[in-house]
Amino acid sequence: MSNQYNSKRSFSSENENSSSKKNKTPEPIELSDDETNNNDEIGELQIKRSHNRKNINKDWFSTYTWLESEEKNQEMLIFCKLCRNANRTSKFSKGTNVFRIDKIKQHLNTNEHKESELMLLNSNQNESNRDNTEQSDEKKTIISLIMSNYFSSKHNISLNVYSDLCKLVSLQTRNNVSDKISTLKPASLEKLSKPKSKYGSHKNPIAACDFLDSIASVIKNSLFEELNSSPYWSVMIDEANSIDGNKHLAIVGKYITNNMPIMRYLGLINLESTDSENIYNKIKLFCISNEISYQNVIHFGSDGASNMTGYKSGVAARFKKMNPFISSNHCISHRLHLAGKDASDEVIYFQKYEKTLRELYGYFSRSHKRQNILKLMQVINYLNICFINFILLTGFYSLLGNQ
Repeated sequence: MSNQYNSKRSFSSENENSSSKKNKTPEPIELSDDETNNNDEIGELQIKRSHNRKNINKDWFSTYTWLESEEKNQEMLIFCKLCRNANRTSKFSKGTNVFRIDKIKQHLNTNEHKESELMLLNSNQNESNRDNTEQSDEKKTIISLIMSNYFSSKHNISLNVYSDLCKLVSLQTRNNVSDKISTLKPASLEKLSKPKSKYGSHKNPIAACDFLDSIASVIKNSLFEELNSSPYWSVMIDEANSIDGNKHLAIVGKYITNNMPIMRYLGLINLESTDSENIYNKIKLFCISNEISYQNVIHFGSDGASNMTGYKSGVAARFKKMNPFISSNHCISHRLHLAGKDASDEVIYFQKYEKTLRELYGYFSRSHKRQNILKLMQVINYLNICFINFILLTGFYSLLGNQ
């Protein structure tokens, strides 16, 4: 009887133990980030336990570019620079020592952080628009300066007045001068502050020379490309001496474009010597450096000097060695000049006439008082006033006009 009672008691105790185990709730267990990742892969444990890192994971800064770290009171903190710049009040804005990835992700999804990102995006767009506007205004300024420089060069205006010309253009722009009638704004006594420019003012003669080089390079490329489109072309050269005594060689080309003959000035090169070999090599080097097809030269023109038209070693003879079908001729303008000079030398009357004109020119040109007396004599005699320009070797030229 006792055994049966004991057995029932033991059985009931076992049931009580099992039921108590079933009804007992497990205590929460929190794991570290590394343990959590391992348990997620295995799939055996789904409950995390809290754990704070002692060191910052450097990979976070590459993943979350807005995250930064600082040391404050000998303690490392991480913070959100976007929220701090926007003067937010969250823990991540002030800085926290909780180095947990879940807290970072939680802050990423907060409204405070999203508003800070939106403010940064709007400020970047405004700054970009402001920079584009400034660059557009500076670009227009540079274009106007280049146009002023091109105008000066085209009309043979000295670059010494380039700065004043730029001031005139800027004054017209500031006063909104157009085709319509406009009134100039009154001058201000206050000294205007010069706007800062990333590119400089470019209103000095040195910048003008740089502009000329840039303009010339564009024109040269277009010219040489048009020249190379012609199947054949002719070249005409002439020597010239500068004021300082240096010798130069002017090169002119004539070619066909759209079935129309076109003559263009190609360039001016320096000459160390005027012998035929040096001139020929300089022309060849000029064509090679500018990518001009000098093999297509079919005609050669010159002033008729011996170094140009020499039968054996002249420049024309060297061109004919390259292409036997090249034709050569003596420039008709130079021939006319030589004919007039030789004819005047044979006539004694013209010799005295030229001598008298030179003496008259020298007498009046060296004295302003004599020029005024000459004008007075012309007024008294009801004659047109003569303005003396210059004297050529073969004659005297003057421009007639009313006072």
